[in-house]
Amino acid sequence: MTAKTITLSLNNWHKLQEKIVEDHGRTTVLISWRLRDTLGFTVRKHREYNQGPWCDSTTIRLDFWNDAMQTIFLLKYNDYL
Repeated sequence: MTAKTITLSLNNWHKLQEKIVEDHGRTTVLISWRLRDTLGFTVRKHREYNQGPWCDSTTIRLDFWNDAMQTIFLLKYNDYL
């Protein structure tokens, strides 16, 4: 089974970042391989363009590498998603 991607709004991502910094320190959020080693995911910024010039939307995607780390993450940080 392959772990899935979690999509967050920018507002929820900022709240989640604050909680991760509180729990694991700022370095974990700033360095991608530490984020992957500690919490099991990497962060990807996704921008989607729609029909109008003012209709683009930006979201954050959390790409998990295994199901176990994703499950632990969801149990711990579900309130911030």
